[in-house]
Amino acid sequence: MSADRNAYWAAVKDEVAALSDSNVSIEELPERSNETCVVYAVWYEGIGGYPLFAYLTLPRGDGPFVPLFQAPGYASVVGVPARERSAKYAVFAPCHRGQRLADSGYQAAYPGLLTDGLPGASSYIWRSVVADSLRAIDVFLGQPEVDGSKLAIAGNDLGALVASLRPDVKSLLVVTPLLLTDPPGRASDTFAYPMQEYNDFKRTYSDQWNEALETLSLFDPTAGAADIQANTMIACTGGEICAANDLMGAIAGEAGVYKNEGRGFIDHTVQEDWLAEATGVPITPGPFLPR
Repeated sequence: MSADRNAYWAAVKDEVAALSDSNVSIEELPERSNETCVVYAVWYEGIGGYPLFAYLTLPRGDGPFVPLFQAPGYASVVGVPARERSAKYAVFAPCHRGQRLADSGYQAAYPGLLTDGLPGASSYIWRSVVADSLRAIDVFLGQPEVDGSKLAIAGNDLGALVASLRPDVKSLLVVTPLLLTDPPGRASDTFAYPMQEYNDFKRTYSDQWNEALETLSLFDPTAGAADIQANTMIACTGGEICAANDLMGAIAGEAGVYKNEGRGFIDHTVQEDWLAEATGVPITPGPFLPR
């Protein structure tokens, strides 16, 4: 990382660390639990005193369990973790600020979230999104049922950015779409949302674009990938293979790229089997259908 990047993220981590003694409230959700896991609602505080929410699932049986942190996706709603994961991992599925169940003070727009607060590095909403994710990991690892020495992350490239800031992550599954990896370069080749949000900002605020590029460079996980020690798989579409390869090549730990076949069941099975093998949990049949 550059000195400026180090200083930027060090300040964020300091803000998050200052919340270590703040209150965490956990309540079982019997209506969400089943024969394989117990589901909990978790309320806790993010930076700036922002109220946050997450789902926590714990397998039935004796722990400690392998902790799987599901980095928030680019969507307004975060659901209860899938059965196939909650049966064998301790899973934490947080809502960052703006997502539903964590939108009392701010409601994220889709499209719109990718550029909200640009061009400034201090005002860009993704500073808080990343901070919320770091805070969520701290809350997760604070639970006695999890084995913090085996922390895994699954999600899009927000997960990779978080992993670059948390050297204790052991396994990392990045599933595209890539939203933060070389955004200006990749956005120039598409008219599809959400990447088109960057083009919208450039057209509307052309005089602020250069400053926005400097801010966005702080969030490109490739720039900090040398700090990712985790065993990593990046599952991507053909259109994202170049960006995925660039990210893979910059990662310090063992890393590989899987190009999706475009067949959901097969791609999903490859990803989940890799994650199970990487984390040392049993490979089980799936995916399970919700019921």
